[in-house]
Amino acid sequence: MARMLSTRMSSESILSNAGRHQSLCKQVPGAEHLATAIQPVINNLKEKKSLSLTALENKGRAYDNVVLKDTILDDVVRDISDAAKQYDRKNVGRGIYTDLFPDGKTTTITNASLGKEPDAADQLLLRFNIFEEGNIMLAQLAPLTTAIAGTRTALTAYQQAITDEKIALADEAMAQEGVIRQYEFNFLDATKLFGKLYANRLFPKTPKPKKEELVTETTTA
Repeated sequence: MARMLSTRMSSESILSNAGRHQSLCKQVPGAEHLATAIQPVINNLKEKKSLSLTALENKGRAYDNVVLKDTILDDVVRDISDAAKQYDRKNVGRGIYTDLFPDGKTTTITNASLGKEPDAADQLLLRFNIFEEGNIMLAQLAPLTTAIAGTRTALTAYQQAITDEKIALADEAMAQEGVIRQYEFNFLDATKLFGKLYANRLFPKTPKPKKEELVTETTTA
Protein backbone atom coordinates (compact mmCIF):
# COMPACT_ATOMS: atom_id res chain seq x y z
CA MET A 1 0.00 0.00 0.00
CA ALA A 2 1.13 3.53 -0.68
CA ARG A 3 2.76 5.28 2.26
CA MET A 4 0.47 8.02 3.55
CA LEU A 5 1.71 11.36 4.82
CA SER A 6 1.76 12.20 8.53
CA THR A 7 1.78 15.27 10.78
CA ARG A 8 5.01 13.88 12.22
CA MET A 9 6.68 14.73 8.92
CA SER A 10 8.25 18.11 8.21
CA SER A 11 6.72 20.48 5.69
CA GLU A 12 9.68 19.84 3.40
CA SER A 13 9.04 16.10 3.46
CA ILE A 14 5.29 16.51 2.95
CA LEU A 15 5.86 18.85 0.01
CA SER A 16 8.45 16.53 -1.49
CA ASN A 17 6.15 13.51 -1.39
CA ALA A 18 3.14 15.47 -2.60
CA GLY A 19 5.18 16.90 -5.47
CA ARG A 20 6.45 13.47 -6.48
CA HIS A 21 2.90 12.10 -6.38
CA GLN A 22 1.76 15.00 -8.52
CA SER A 23 4.51 14.34 -11.04
CA LEU A 24 3.53 10.67 -11.31
CA CYS A 25 -0.14 11.56 -11.81
CA LYS A 26 0.72 13.89 -14.69
CA GLN A 27 2.37 10.97 -16.52
CA VAL A 28 -0.56 8.56 -16.25
CA PRO A 29 -3.58 9.05 -18.55
CA GLY A 30 -6.73 9.53 -16.51
CA ALA A 31 -4.86 10.60 -13.36
CA GLU A 32 -4.13 14.18 -14.38
CA HIS A 33 -7.07 15.51 -12.33
CA LEU A 34 -5.43 14.15 -9.17
CA ALA A 35 -2.40 16.34 -9.85
CA THR A 36 -4.73 19.30 -10.29
CA ALA A 37 -6.66 18.52 -7.10
CA ILE A 38 -3.59 18.56 -4.86
CA GLN A 39 -2.05 21.72 -6.35
CA PRO A 40 -3.98 24.28 -4.21
CA VAL A 41 -3.01 22.67 -0.90
CA ILE A 42 0.60 22.36 -2.04
CA ASN A 43 0.61 26.06 -2.87
CA ASN A 44 -0.96 26.87 0.47
CA LEU A 45 1.62 24.89 2.43
CA LYS A 46 4.47 26.49 0.49
CA GLU A 47 3.08 29.92 1.33
CA LYS A 48 2.55 29.12 5.03
CA LYS A 49 6.02 27.55 5.28
CA SER A 50 7.52 30.69 3.79
CA LEU A 51 5.61 32.84 6.27
CA SER A 52 6.75 30.77 9.24
CA LEU A 53 10.37 31.03 8.09
CA THR A 54 9.96 34.80 7.81
CA ALA A 55 8.43 34.88 11.30
CA LEU A 56 11.38 32.91 12.65
CA GLU A 57 13.83 35.33 11.05
CA ASN A 58 11.88 38.31 12.39
CA LYS A 59 11.97 36.82 15.89
CA GLY A 60 15.73 36.42 15.65
CA ARG A 61 16.18 40.01 14.52
CA ALA A 62 13.86 41.26 17.26
CA TYR A 63 15.87 39.39 19.87
CA ASP A 64 19.12 40.82 18.49
CA ASN A 65 17.59 44.28 18.84
CA VAL A 66 16.66 43.59 22.47
CA VAL A 67 20.24 42.57 23.21
CA LEU A 68 21.58 45.67 21.46
CA LYS A 69 19.24 48.05 23.31
CA ASP A 70 20.08 46.31 26.57
CA THR A 71 23.78 46.83 25.89
CA ILE A 72 23.17 50.51 25.17
CA LEU A 73 21.26 50.83 28.45
CA ASP A 74 24.13 49.13 30.27
CA ASP A 75 26.58 51.64 28.78
CA VAL A 76 24.39 54.58 29.84
CA VAL A 77 24.19 53.25 33.41
CA ARG A 78 27.97 52.87 33.51
CA ASP A 79 28.38 56.39 32.12
CA ILE A 80 26.19 57.69 34.94
CA SER A 81 28.27 55.74 37.44
CA ASP A 82 31.48 57.27 36.08
CA ALA A 83 29.96 60.76 36.06
CA ALA A 84 28.77 60.36 39.66
CA LYS A 85 32.21 59.27 40.82
CA GLN A 86 33.80 62.23 39.04
CA TYR A 87 31.21 64.57 40.58
CA ASP A 88 32.04 63.28 44.05
CA ARG A 89 35.76 63.83 43.45
CA LYS A 90 35.10 67.44 42.51
CA ASN A 91 32.53 68.02 45.25
CA VAL A 92 34.01 66.45 48.36
CA GLY A 93 31.43 65.63 50.98
CA ARG A 94 28.45 65.63 48.63
CA GLY A 95 28.48 61.84 48.05
CA ILE A 96 25.89 61.53 45.29
CA TYR A 97 27.16 58.16 44.07
CA THR A 98 25.52 56.29 46.93
CA ASP A 99 22.35 58.33 46.40
CA LEU A 100 22.15 57.06 42.82
CA PHE A 101 23.49 53.57 43.53
CA PRO A 102 22.46 52.73 47.13
CA ASP A 103 24.11 49.30 47.02
CA GLY A 104 27.31 50.83 45.67
CA LYS A 105 27.32 49.01 42.32
CA THR A 106 25.90 49.23 38.80
CA THR A 107 25.51 45.47 38.33
CA THR A 108 22.19 45.48 40.18
CA ILE A 109 20.89 47.12 37.01
CA THR A 110 23.25 45.92 34.28
CA ASN A 111 23.12 42.25 35.33
CA ALA A 112 19.33 42.18 35.63
CA SER A 113 17.47 39.95 33.17
CA LEU A 114 16.53 41.46 29.83
CA GLY A 115 12.90 41.81 30.82
CA LYS A 116 13.59 43.31 34.26
CA GLU A 117 16.43 45.72 33.47
CA PRO A 118 14.20 48.63 32.31
CA ASP A 119 12.33 48.52 35.64
CA ALA A 120 15.61 48.47 37.55
CA ALA A 121 16.85 51.41 35.47
CA ASP A 122 13.60 53.25 36.24
CA GLN A 123 14.57 53.23 39.91
CA LEU A 124 17.83 54.97 39.01
CA LEU A 125 15.85 57.47 36.96
CA LEU A 126 13.70 58.35 39.98
CA ARG A 127 16.78 59.04 42.09
CA PHE A 128 17.69 61.96 39.84
CA ASN A 129 15.05 63.91 41.77
CA ILE A 130 17.77 64.69 44.32
CA PHE A 131 19.38 67.16 41.90
CA GLU A 132 18.34 70.76 41.72
CA GLU A 133 17.72 72.45 38.38
CA GLY A 134 20.99 73.30 36.65
CA ASN A 135 22.98 70.51 38.28
CA ILE A 136 25.50 69.05 35.83
CA MET A 137 24.35 65.51 36.60
CA LEU A 138 20.97 66.23 35.03
CA ALA A 139 22.67 65.98 31.63
CA GLN A 140 22.61 62.20 32.19
CA LEU A 141 18.84 62.18 32.45
CA ALA A 142 17.99 62.32 28.72
CA PRO A 143 20.31 59.46 27.64
CA LEU A 144 18.95 57.27 30.44
CA THR A 145 15.33 58.05 29.58
CA THR A 146 15.98 57.34 25.90
CA ALA A 147 17.81 54.08 26.63
CA ILE A 148 15.04 52.79 28.91
CA ALA A 149 12.37 53.63 26.32
CA GLY A 150 14.41 51.99 23.56
CA THR A 151 14.80 48.79 25.57
CA ARG A 152 11.09 48.64 26.37
CA THR A 153 10.16 49.19 22.72
CA ALA A 154 12.53 46.41 21.67
CA LEU A 155 11.09 44.04 24.29
CA THR A 156 7.54 44.75 23.12
CA ALA A 157 8.54 44.08 19.51
CA TYR A 158 10.22 40.83 20.55
CA GLN A 159 7.12 39.62 22.39
CA GLN A 160 5.04 40.41 19.31
CA ALA A 161 7.53 38.52 17.14
CA ILE A 162 7.17 35.47 19.39
CA THR A 163 3.37 35.66 19.06
CA ASP A 164 3.61 36.10 15.29
CA GLU A 165 5.82 33.02 14.99
CA LYS A 166 3.39 30.90 17.04
CA ILE A 167 0.53 31.98 14.77
CA ALA A 168 2.60 31.28 11.64
CA LEU A 169 3.56 27.81 12.89
CA ALA A 170 -0.09 27.03 13.69
CA ASP A 171 -1.08 28.13 10.19
CA GLU A 172 1.67 25.97 8.72
CA ALA A 173 0.44 22.97 10.72
CA MET A 174 -3.09 23.49 9.35
CA ALA A 175 -1.67 23.72 5.83
CA GLN A 176 0.19 20.46 6.40
CA GLU A 177 -3.06 18.79 7.37
CA GLY A 178 -4.63 20.10 4.18
CA VAL A 179 -2.00 18.38 2.03
CA ILE A 180 -2.21 15.19 4.09
CA ARG A 181 -6.00 15.06 3.69
CA GLN A 182 -5.91 15.67 -0.06
CA TYR A 183 -3.16 13.08 -0.46
CA GLU A 184 -5.45 10.52 1.21
CA PHE A 185 -8.43 11.62 -0.93
CA ASN A 186 -6.28 11.20 -4.04
CA PHE A 187 -5.38 7.67 -2.98
CA LEU A 188 -9.04 6.79 -2.48
CA ASP A 189 -9.96 8.31 -5.86
CA ALA A 190 -7.06 6.55 -7.57
CA THR A 191 -8.12 3.24 -6.02
CA LYS A 192 -11.67 3.70 -7.33
CA LEU A 193 -10.37 4.56 -10.80
CA PHE A 194 -7.55 2.05 -11.24
CA GLY A 195 -7.78 -0.44 -8.41
CA LYS A 196 -5.50 -0.54 -5.37
CA LEU A 197 -2.58 -2.30 -7.07
CA TYR A 198 -2.29 0.20 -9.92
CA ALA A 199 -3.12 3.17 -7.66
CA ASN A 200 0.02 2.45 -5.64
CA ARG A 201 2.08 3.38 -8.70
CA LEU A 202 0.92 6.99 -8.37
CA PHE A 203 2.39 7.42 -4.90
CA PRO A 204 6.13 7.72 -4.26
CA LYS A 205 8.05 5.14 -2.30
CA THR A 206 11.10 5.79 -0.13
CA PRO A 207 14.01 3.99 -1.79
CA LYS A 208 15.86 1.45 0.33
CA PRO A 209 19.59 2.22 0.74
CA LYS A 210 20.75 -0.87 -1.18
CA LYS A 211 18.46 -0.13 -4.15
CA GLU A 212 19.56 3.49 -4.13
CA GLU A 213 23.21 2.42 -4.21
CA LEU A 214 22.46 -0.01 -7.05
CA VAL A 215 20.87 2.74 -9.14
CA THR A 216 23.86 5.02 -8.50
CA GLU A 217 26.36 2.28 -9.40
CA THR A 218 24.47 1.37 -12.57
CA THR A 219 24.23 5.02 -13.65
CA THR A 220 27.93 5.58 -12.93
CA ALA A 221 28.93 2.51 -14.86
